Amino acid sequence: MIVASLIGFATVFILAAWSISAGLGLTVLLGRRWLRRAGPAFERRAVALAASVPVAVAVAVVVALLWQPGVDDHCPHHTHHAHLCLAHGAAWLDRPWAVVLIAGVGVTMAIRLGLVMASVLRTTRAVARLRRVSTATSDVRLVESARSFCFVAGIRRPELFVSTTAWHALDARERAAMLAHERAHIAHGDLWRRLALELLGVLAAPLVPSALRGAWSSATERLCDARAVDVVGREPVATALVRLCRADRARPALASFAPTAEALADRVEAVLAAEPTGDVAARRLGAASVLSMLALAALALAFAEPLHHALETLLG
Repeated sequence: MIVASLIGFATVFILAAWSISAGLGLTVLLGRRWLRRAGPAFERRAVALAASVPVAVAVAVVVALLWQPGVDDHCPHHTHHAHLCLAHGAAWLDRPWAVVLIAGVGVTMAIRLGLVMASVLRTTRAVARLRRVSTATSDVRLVESARSFCFVAGIRRPELFVSTTAWHALDARERAAMLAHERAHIAHGDLWRRLALELLGVLAAPLVPSALRGAWSSATERLCDARAVDVVGREPVATALVRLCRADRARPALASFAPTAEALADRVEAVLAAEPTGDVAARRLGAASVLSMLALAALALAFAEPLHHALETLLG
């Protein structure tokens, strides 16, 4: 009985999470120009919320549905539809569309999660190999390599890896710019934030994870460039970006200072244009989102009965 009932609750969760995810993902894509004007800190906060809010709302709805029968068990009085109830949900097994939906989404989520875990495992192994052949210098690990790279790796204990080629390709100020950028990734906790974004993407609507990942990465790199500007100035950051983009480079990590050729102009222009970082706006957006989610959760509980009946009538 409980297993059958879970089909109903899982259906509600998926429909709520995917519909909101699709809406917010589209909003982020269409509003990229406006988000960019607000600053990279604001932009990446908006992207993170677009990934997390659908899951939070879906959880709030399911909690309200689970809570309502404990207050008023109306199941014996309404027998014309499948019930969102742990005790009376057997009829969900007779809804083929719901069973197929849950099975299909379950396979999709399992594949997505497997890809994320495989990527983490590959990165962990690659970093372990680099650590064995690197030389620690202060907070930097130098790696003898003909390739040019600089990146941060390690979720629990982030470390900064730089190849000797990249190190010697830059002058002292450019090198300081490169290191300041990567240290900003560490200060922001970007590696675990990126992993959290990937895990939330497991529950997102189709096509949304890749769109949010690209937007978040772009905003994060520009934000770390801005932090580096605060340390060494604009010119060293811009010239370091150009030098490393022209050099041969490897990208075995989730965050790397050297941009792709496609992203180079965008990042250099952002550095030279002195665009605002949007830190204050990002904090306000975060606070407003928390308050909105608390208010939404309270409303879901307050109106649990009509919400419960409406969803049962619509889906059951």
